[in-house]
Formats: sequence, C-alpha cells, structure tokens
Amino acid sequence: MAKSNYGGLDWLKFIAALMVVANHTSPLQSYSATADFLVSGLLTRIAVPIFFMTAGFLLFRKLTGNPSTDRTALRSYLLKILKLYAIAIVLYLPLNLYMGYFTDSLTPYSLLKDIVFDGTFYHLWYLPALLIGLILTFVMYKFMPFKAMLASASLLYSIGLLGDSYYGIMRDSSWLNPIYEGMFTVFDYTRNGLFYAPVYLALGAWAAKKPASARPAIVNATLFSASLGLMLAEGMLLHSADFPRHDSMYVFALPATYFLFHWSLQWKVPASRRFREWRTWVYVLHPLAIVLVRGAAEATHLERLFITSSLLHFAVVCVFSIGISMVSAWLASVIRKLRFSKITDPSRRSYSSSQ
Repeated sequence: MAKSNYGGLDWLKFIAALMVVANHTSPLQSYSATADFLVSGLLTRIAVPIFFMTAGFLLFRKLTGNPSTDRTALRSYLLKILKLYAIAIVLYLPLNLYMGYFTDSLTPYSLLKDIVFDGTFYHLWYLPALLIGLILTFVMYKFMPFKAMLASASLLYSIGLLGDSYYGIMRDSSWLNPIYEGMFTVFDYTRNGLFYAPVYLALGAWAAKKPASARPAIVNATLFSASLGLMLAEGMLLHSADFPRHDSMYVFALPATYFLFHWSLQWKVPASRRFREWRTWVYVLHPLAIVLVRGAAEATHLERLFITSSLLHFAVVCVFSIGISMVSAWLASVIRKLRFSKITDPSRRSYSSSQ
C-alpha cells in the first residue's frame, strides 16, 4: 500500500488521542451522567486498541522474513518506545512527588511493578504494555502460523477479560478467583502487555501481511458502526450487572477496532509526520495539561467556567495538550537536527579522529 494512504491512520490516531483526553476529563458530566458514561466510559475504550493495532501494522509491514533484519527492525521500534517511556517517567516525577507517590508505601517491588506493568503515572501503563506486547507478538509471529498466533492472542485476551470487564463471571469462583487475585499481586490490571495488547497487535500484523479484500468504504463504515453499537450495548449490560473490576476490555471492541482501522485506510487525506508526532505528545502530555488548566482556573478564580463546566474543561485541555505537544515536537526535531549535524559535520569528525 502506498505510504500516502496512511494519512487516514494519522487522523485516526489523533482522534484517538483526543478520545483518551475525553476519558480522563468526562466532557459530558455536567449535562448527563448517562451520556458521559457512553462517551467517556465506553466510546473512548476503542482509543488504545487503535494505538495497538496501528503499532502492529506499522511494525509488521517492515518485516521481510529475514531473521537478522526483522530483529533489527523490532529493536529499533522498541528502542524508540523505551526512550519515550523514560522521558515520560522523568517528566512526571514532579507531579508524582506532589501527589505523594514517593511515600513509605513505595517499595522496590511496587516501583518495579509500576515500571513494568502499571506505569508510574496513570496513563503511562500503555508504553510498557506496548513494549511487552510487541515482544510477545513478535515471538508468536516467528514460531506460529498466523491463525495460531491470532488464536493464542485471542486466548490471552479472553483471560484478560475475566480480570477486567467480565470480572463478575469469576468473582465468586472458588478456583478461578484465587488465580486472578494472585495475578493482581504482580500487576494491578489485566489491561497490560500480556493480555490486552497482543490481540490488537496481532490484528495489525494480519492487516500488514494479509491485506483484506477491498471492501467499499461504506461497508467498513457500516460494519464499524454496527460493532461499535454492540460494544456500547455490551458495556451497558456489563455495568448494569456490576461485572467490571475495571472497564477497558470488551469483546466487541475487537471488530469495532478492526473495521475502523480498515476504514481509515480509505480516507483520502494526506499523511503528515509532524501531525503524527503531535498525536504522540498529546497522549503523553495531556495529564500535564489537565493540571495546568485546573491550576490556572483556580489561580484566576474561574473554576466554574473552566472546571465545573465539563465540556469547556475538555475543550481547553485539548487546546493546551495540542499546544504543548506542538512545542514538544518542535523541540524534538531541533534536538534531532543538532545531533545529526554533530554526526555529519566533517570538521568534528576530523577533530575527533586527531585526538
């Protein structure tokens, strides 16, 4: 597929990043708790699956089957994520300190658990989940047929469902409950790189290596809409039955993500690397934007306007998030250019060689 066709993915990921902001700001809470639950509690749950499926697609389309080059591609991808995760951990240290993260209850084990599974800030769990999920999916891809890989990833997702939105099924089980409670001593949630990420990464790999037959855009849009409707119904039924322990994982999120992904590939919009980088930073920085907006509103005594009014609060947080993301992307590009100029500057190379 021509690279220019990936503009739809850029827009989709950007929309998904704003959906994550909505999940953390409850934009309709001031107007209707039910409407807000449908939007920020259910609709936004396809955002992270979109990120995972897109990551799987972009990595696996680079794999050629050559063991050496494939491992190099994976290492390069993992290194980028690891660097971003390290930057994010450092960036949120002041907020962690302010919020009392570094207390007597913090132990080497709990810190390790947070770094590996749960994230050191509430949204950062996604990055270690992506790292673990990519490694696990890559291993399955190398040692299993495609269908077996998808089946294995689906099995892991099913296990994760019972620790998440379908927790009510095994809550009173005399033999399943102790197993899950044991798992929850290792990580706080099953929406992690072991159970949540692999199936969406595998779907992305499937899309990269076994392109679907050319369905008209209207068909993909219709199938996505139907799947999304079923996911919303699924979520409402589970919550009415008080099943969820957490509410990130849904069965119908799988087809909803799959058809939305393929539909986005058919959007006739240009690709943009800069736009792509903004999306990454919006995800990483939006909690900081939430803190800045709340702090500014309290300092100016405009809480009623910018905090109590949930929809305006969401809008302002989005604007702040995009603004600081643009600055961060610009700074990252400047640093890359400076590093590149140092590497390629002949005078620096000759000076170094003379030492």
